[in-house]
Amino acid sequence: MMYICCGFKIKTQQNLHIMKKLALFALVTLLSFSAFAAEGGKKTDDTDKVSNYVIRQFESEFGDAKEVTWTVNESYEKAEFTVDNVKMAAFYDSNGKYIGHTEAVTYNSLPNTARKQIARDYEGYHVKELIRFQFADAPTSALARLTAISIYDDEVYFLSLNKAGKEATLKISPSSAVELLSKN
Repeated sequence: MMYICCGFKIKTQQNLHIMKKLALFALVTLLSFSAFAAEGGKKTDDTDKVSNYVIRQFESEFGDAKEVTWTVNESYEKAEFTVDNVKMAAFYDSNGKYIGHTEAVTYNSLPNTARKQIARDYEGYHVKELIRFQFADAPTSALARLTAISIYDDEVYFLSLNKAGKEATLKISPSSAVELLSKN
């Protein structure tokens, strides 16, 4: 049986379940930056729950990180931090494997074709937030392949827009594919 989720053809129900979790993960990631900003930067810190293995990986990858706070749950470990005044977050799976990181980027970081489509399809909307998810490596894992638009994408953008009380969250690939994740 073939399933379709977020524009992807999914072969098994297990992969469909993973895809749904990833879409939720992406939205949680986007909203976590918004919540962090709304709270004025006040956040609970789970540093004491982070494995030494993950801490060493993080310090190796992001040695210049400042204002690091950790969130740990049964699915992942997340570090929120800044590097050169840019808000970022690094993600590690429940086994301590580095998945990738997000960073706040400017609207001009999006491919030109995608910006034109967004301007046309979401006229009157304003950018609330834009983050880029950069995979740890080229997307060789099932997790990365499910999140990327194609097997060659090693990053994906998540854009939050608003217009007079309406909000839309989009996923944009480097190849300019624009996908609506949620709208209210």
